[in-house]
Amino acid sequence: MDRLTAEFKALAFTSYSGQGADAIPLGKRPDAGGKLGRPIQLRANLFRLKFKGNSSIAHYDVKISQVRTKGSKSPGPAGGGPNRQTSIDVWDALVESNPDGLGAALRQAAFDCRQNAFTLGRLNLAEGNGASKTFRVTLPAETETRPAREYDVKLTLAQVLDLKVLEAFCNNQRAPNLQDLAATAIMALDVLLRHAMFRKTEYVVSGAGRKFLNTQQAVQLGQGAQVLAGLFQSVRPTATGMVVNLDSAYSPYIITGKLLQVCNAIVGREQQAGGMPAGGGRGGRGGRGGARGGAAFAASGGGGRPGAPAPFNQYELIHLKKMLRGAKVRVTHRIDRRPFAVIGFGQPAGRQIIKIADRSASKGKGGANGDGKKAGSNGKPTAADAALAAARGEAMSFEREKVPEKTTTVAEYFATTYKDKKFNPELQCVELRGGQFVPIEFLELLQGAAIPPTRLNAIQASAMINVAAKPPAERLAAIQQIRQQADFGPGSTAQQWGLEIETDLLKLSGRLLPPPKVLYNPSSKTAAPNVRFGAWNLVESKFLVPAAPLTRWGCVVFADPQRDAPPPAVLAFFKDMLLKQAALRGMNIQMPKSGLKLEYWNGQEDKSAPLNRLAGKIVQNNPENPQKNPPQLLFCILRDPKEYDDVKRKAALELPIAIPTQVMLTKNIFKPKGVDQYCGNLLLKVNAKLSGINSTVDLAGVPRFTAGKAMLLGADVTHPTGFGTPGAGEEVGSSIAAVVGSSEPTNMRYAAQVREQAGRKESITDLAVMSETLIRQFIASNRGNKPETIVMFRDGVSEGQWAPVVHAEVSALKQAFGAIDRAWKPKLTYIVCMKRQNVRLFCANPQDADRTGNLPPGVVVDQTITHPYVFDFFRTSHLRRPARFSSIKLTSYLSLPWTRSASSRRVSRDPVSLAGLAFADPRYYRLKGTAKPTRYVVLLDENGYKSDELQKMTNSLSFSFARATRSTSLVPPAYYADIVATKARSFVSNDDVSSAAGLAQAKARDPMYIQQRLDREMKGQKMGSTMWFI
Repeated sequence: MDRLTAEFKALAFTSYSGQGADAIPLGKRPDAGGKLGRPIQLRANLFRLKFKGNSSIAHYDVKISQVRTKGSKSPGPAGGGPNRQTSIDVWDALVESNPDGLGAALRQAAFDCRQNAFTLGRLNLAEGNGASKTFRVTLPAETETRPAREYDVKLTLAQVLDLKVLEAFCNNQRAPNLQDLAATAIMALDVLLRHAMFRKTEYVVSGAGRKFLNTQQAVQLGQGAQVLAGLFQSVRPTATGMVVNLDSAYSPYIITGKLLQVCNAIVGREQQAGGMPAGGGRGGRGGRGGARGGAAFAASGGGGRPGAPAPFNQYELIHLKKMLRGAKVRVTHRIDRRPFAVIGFGQPAGRQIIKIADRSASKGKGGANGDGKKAGSNGKPTAADAALAAARGEAMSFEREKVPEKTTTVAEYFATTYKDKKFNPELQCVELRGGQFVPIEFLELLQGAAIPPTRLNAIQASAMINVAAKPPAERLAAIQQIRQQADFGPGSTAQQWGLEIETDLLKLSGRLLPPPKVLYNPSSKTAAPNVRFGAWNLVESKFLVPAAPLTRWGCVVFADPQRDAPPPAVLAFFKDMLLKQAALRGMNIQMPKSGLKLEYWNGQEDKSAPLNRLAGKIVQNNPENPQKNPPQLLFCILRDPKEYDDVKRKAALELPIAIPTQVMLTKNIFKPKGVDQYCGNLLLKVNAKLSGINSTVDLAGVPRFTAGKAMLLGADVTHPTGFGTPGAGEEVGSSIAAVVGSSEPTNMRYAAQVREQAGRKESITDLAVMSETLIRQFIASNRGNKPETIVMFRDGVSEGQWAPVVHAEVSALKQAFGAIDRAWKPKLTYIVCMKRQNVRLFCANPQDADRTGNLPPGVVVDQTITHPYVFDFFRTSHLRRPARFSSIKLTSYLSLPWTRSASSRRVSRDPVSLAGLAFADPRYYRLKGTAKPTRYVVLLDENGYKSDELQKMTNSLSFSFARATRSTSLVPPAYYADIVATKARSFVSNDDVSSAAGLAQAKARDPMYIQQRLDREMKGQKMGSTMWFI
């Protein structure tokens, strides 16, 4: 079952996960909804969908297979089939080739471009008692070397159903097979309404086929990135009927064009006129690494000629691989329109060694790969061999005798095979899926190469925010325009199916919950600051539990002391301000008697070197540290934010002991104005990293949540980006699973566990051991008392994975409970937090909105738009970024972490993240864009919480994020797990630009490698049990 089908099935998932004795009762709504808070009238970007007339439809399985002609067609990918565009072309040809009544019926059908088609009533088919028929259609030739192709299309009746089953489903009726029938009906409607959009070639399709982005509405972001604007569309069931969810959509993509030019843009070489020295260097006329004359030189024109682009350096190659992995390219040195996936980069063409079949010794012509790929070891040409030979119009020999091989370079091969093509043998080759290496000049990047949000740099992210972050009034107008332009009216297929979709946004009621009391140290002048607009001021408050005195610390400057490093006077001023602000917050940062311990990076050495030198100064020959205890914290000042991941990785994994770090940018150190605020916000993170507690929230009124008797868990899994799509096999690389757990009775301090696991696996493989470790930590800090209540907040689980994930993970948690004490059976509540959902809420009455037109923080909705029977609710409580401050201005770098969209799968890792400005006046907090609520889905609730109780819990917890003085869109346990998974991925992200080496390294690595490195202990200090990630 593909991903889209699975998600539709999950919309109607059954009341139990698993079977027999292992069945887990999934959460049902405990009441008619909450009552707490002030009523508020809202509108949602949902449009009512109604049925009129005949509502009987038929579901057909569609199987499309290419007809092979002997010796001329390449076999398709294993387990694959035609891609989306080919499937559309085949289906359209099928419709056109049947001008009779069948063609008319097919013209009204909805086809998902894969394997499902839905028609109004049954088709009159000739085979299988009218339930099946195979058609043959022909697609015209694409190029001279790719002749016309024939396909067989087999339609097989799967079932007939009435769309009115959806009314029964939305009314929470119980009937045999109702859930399965409803899931199929929902899928049919969703496919129907998207049928026409699939055929608009100006749109890029993403988001499981629900997001359509217009390539003609691109806005450039710089450095090879662009943002495409479009729309999101989905059919959803709710407790009050079926709706269509429409929203404006924005996503970043890589620009298209010649791959070399795109790569130059990505690494910032747009203005580079050249870069390779003339004269050829050690390689003679061929340039360094190229051939000394000969074929490669003749083909390339000489590697060292003036104006030739320089090879990419190692850093550029790492960045390019991360950006381009999985992107689709087309070759230009021959006529071939098929796309190929980018895997990575190889050596320069003049040095990249390949093995090809020796044509002079082989029996057939096709034994050699056309682009430098080793032939099949058994002598039978690979699928790629066959495809390339077919593209050249050559026949293949399929004898199984071993084909002799010979060794050559990519430059020599291309110079010999494509004599009229010019390329530079000093530029790195591009590795394509299938093991092919092609000179970068012979590739063109196709449309549709998405950029994961974490790959945008700060300037690009800021530019995208300016494009995508529309205020509520503008977003509402855009949604209404999308509805007006949607093809749902007279003459549309939707109307022919008897569907009526309203033109007005859905009206509903919500409630505005009161904010909790945020509590600081009782000795503070203001121990409970006033919360306004979801934010508060920390100027007169001390941390609830200041960390132990910071005595073993120092600073590493990763900048040139002669050029861009802060001078001693600036560092001294910053140090004095940091110590002053620490004292105001109740922290004790002690200045070493010998002065600030400082180290500089020389720009050439490994970044671990200055970290090691500084640690040595703190530990060795230090009269103030006679016990030789390890450093508690190292401050790191960076000139370039791109070095952040590398510095963090070195400090966490590659030093003799993992040492927490606090990173800053030189440009912020240089600012004389606003340094006090900047230091205050750094201390929010420093205190938490050193096991202090910044604040807590009052959870009075939430039953079974007494301090010491309840424990919070959070979990998330991040998956590899790029070509690693479901079904791609082991190439996808590993996923990173993170679980955090409160490590003390007030549930304000957390510890984390990290594992690598099989790529694209959503359920956490080692959850039993990870959660057991965290629970034991909690018990140890709670005087040996076990918690009676455990609440798990699970981030990142889509609807299609609800049932399997909750079954696997609840079972694992129960196993952990038993491992600690067989007689211990705490009550478990398992809640999925869904940030990536597309419901937007707007105030119906302008007087209820804040100054930006957004909902005030604390709005909750648990009726009208919720699931027909699953216990879920929507809650919004966050402000993403301030528009203005009393005494500090944010640059684009500083604004990036403030714009963490709820739709983003990752948390920004910008080192200067000011996720909460402790000294900002709450009156100046502004949301840029339109707030998006987080959806909370309660899949298991053994504690029997009522709606008001869980809603109050989640709302209150959102005010306890350690590095913020504002409410957040996501409860901290899930938020922390998200951060941990993202940071851990950066620790082990493959820096080798060769996919083979990177995958071999990942497979050889122990799943516990990261955790084991974090847990290295020295004199009782172990970073892995702290909030190192904050």
